[in-house]
Parts: sequence; structure tokens; C-alpha cells
Amino acid sequence: MAYYPDLIQVFKTIPLFLDLKEFQLAKLAEIAEISEFESHSPILKEGAKPDCIYIVLEGEIKVEVFVPVCGNSETSRLGPLDILGWSALTPVVRQRTGTATAVTNCSLLKLDSRKLITLCEQDHDIGFIIYKRISNVTARSFLTTRLQLMNLLMAYCHDRSPAPDQE
Repeated sequence: MAYYPDLIQVFKTIPLFLDLKEFQLAKLAEIAEISEFESHSPILKEGAKPDCIYIVLEGEIKVEVFVPVCGNSETSRLGPLDILGWSALTPVVRQRTGTATAVTNCSLLKLDSRKLITLCEQDHDIGFIIYKRISNVTARSFLTTRLQLMNLLMAYCHDRSPAPDQE
């Protein structure tokens, strides 16, 4: 795994933060840390309190949601520069909406969501840039999940429909 001595330099490599100035990146660095996870380690658990967001620096992560009758269903695979746990930035969400597990050894940039929300409220330039980009992540996530839900429904309906010779 890589060593990240200077968080500001790490922020400069992440598209989410490219339009921010050095002093704004310094504010973000104050509420961030690097978290390391070994392969097969849990990162987020569905139903847990959403207290942070992560940006993948290295590695691959599997995200699953529990579907009644079907069990856990994989909704996405995340890799470098993907954002995990974005729902922690929304005031309506009070619990994690999925479970994330490291597929490989992972390095993640972890941001405390409460402190990030406060920072976005205090510095509207930071807030605008972050929430604008997070809205794109959210839209992509909803689209991907919707398509997977449609596939599950189609498979379920196909399994329940009578065979042509039984009609």
C-alpha cells in the first residue's frame, strides 16, 4: 500500500476536489485521514450509522444490499477515485443503505461527514463543488441500482410465469 504523508497532495489527485484552492484543501485535510482495509474486510455495514464518506485511493470494493427473499445482492464494484458512503452527506439518511467489503487490500481517504457538512455550510464554494459532484455520484448510483432491480424483477417474473405448454 502507498504511504500518504501529505493529505493536501492526495486531495489534489482526486477529481472531486480539483477546483478547490490550497487553503480549502487544507481545511479538508483537517477532517480527513487515510484508512487501510485488508482483503475481505468489512468497510460499511447496512443499517449502521452513516458517520463518514470514503474515496477509494487503491483497491476494489464490493457494495451489496439485502433484498428480502433473495439475500445480499451486489449493486456495484468501486475502484480508485470512486466515492463510498455518499449518503452520509444527506440529512434524510439515518443509516447505511448497503454493505461494503474490501475485495482487495484497500487504501481509502476517510472524511468525517458531520465535519464535512459543517465545512460545506461555512464555505459555500467548497459546499457547491462537493455537493455538485456528489449529486452526479448519487444519480449514477440510483440508475445502476434501478437497472439491477429491474433485472431481479424480470428474473422473478420469468421464474413465476407458467411454461408455454402449461397455458
